[in-house]
Amino acid sequence: MAIDGHKDLFLYALRLLGARAYSESALRRKLARGANPEVVEAVLSQIKSLGYLDDRGYAEGYVRLHAGKWGVAKLRRMLLEKGVSRSIVDQVLTEWEAESDPVDEALALLSRYISRHRGEKQRALRFLTSRGFALKDAHVAWERYRGQQSGCPG
Repeated sequence: MAIDGHKDLFLYALRLLGARAYSESALRRKLARGANPEVVEAVLSQIKSLGYLDDRGYAEGYVRLHAGKWGVAKLRRMLLEKGVSRSIVDQVLTEWEAESDPVDEALALLSRYISRHRGEKQRALRFLTSRGFALKDAHVAWERYRGQQSGCPG
């Protein structure tokens, strides 16, 4: 899509951001498909100055959206793939980890997705680690899950 001029690209960028959130890097790639690089940078600068584009806010929203479904490792990997800087990702995930308990989240996943592990330890551990949970947290969650299933306190 070729876009001529700053105003047209600015309006296009606003339409994109109105539909869904973007990291700065992802929006840059999208805008660069049909526009002059200098115009792209000027539009990004303008959008950031208006507060419509903020990688930290994007990362915080992304973590809120996927928390409880993914562990820290997968959240980190996905945010970095989306072009969020490592320093922002580290800050946001450090804050999130201080407020959350990965074992409780992993335990909730085991309880919610029984068909993914069918009561088998190795399947459960693979399921949780594929979701980005640390192996030690997956083991603790599994032990608590088994304790709940047998009626023993975990």
